[in-house]
Amino acid sequence: MRKLFVFWAVLSVAAWGSLAWAGEGERGGKGIEGKPNAYREGQKDRVKAQREERKQGSQAFRESLKDLSPEERAKAMSAHRETQHGEMKAFAEKIHQENLGRLKEKLASNSKLTNEQKNELISNYEKQYQQNVNFREQQYQENQAFLQSIAGDSGLTQEQRKAAIKEHFAQQKAENKSRREEQKSQRRALREEIKAQVQAQQSQQTQESSSEK
Repeated sequence: MRKLFVFWAVLSVAAWGSLAWAGEGERGGKGIEGKPNAYREGQKDRVKAQREERKQGSQAFRESLKDLSPEERAKAMSAHRETQHGEMKAFAEKIHQENLGRLKEKLASNSKLTNEQKNELISNYEKQYQQNVNFREQQYQENQAFLQSIAGDSGLTQEQRKAAIKEHFAQQKAENKSRREEQKSQRRALREEIKAQVQAQQSQQTQESSSEK
């Protein structure tokens, strides 16, 4: 029962966390001048629907464990956990590719930026996404090891397990928030740098135009 409790604790947290960062880079539901952004709102709805679908699937899976032996149950839970993890990664990748395509489309229609500047924005977007993929894969492996150690520690009470799991994921949540803020600052700095380049280019073009008159 200890392992079953730990399994459902991590499954619920992992599912929420992975889906929450699936649309990273397209956060927020407001567009220019505070107006609703249909694309972002639609993406949020898809993430919410995916989360609900996984919740229902987990409930059905839990029912299927009732008649299994402890060994069969442990094997089934391990396989289910890996399947869930793979599905959430695939969903996040799908969202990322959609966001990347949208970014490229918007940049293609921007006549103020050079190709080099556009490529720099795209490269930074893909770089941050891959960093996040690697970071969260590392967290997933750390979670697996942590939860296995909690489940196997016979010296802990159920309340102590709950407290340890809560603290572990609270720390992880804080790390994720700090990472998002850091990447947000990096994106802002890059945008400001390119904005300054564009303004300098426009100023130079204006001066050249005035000199020709």
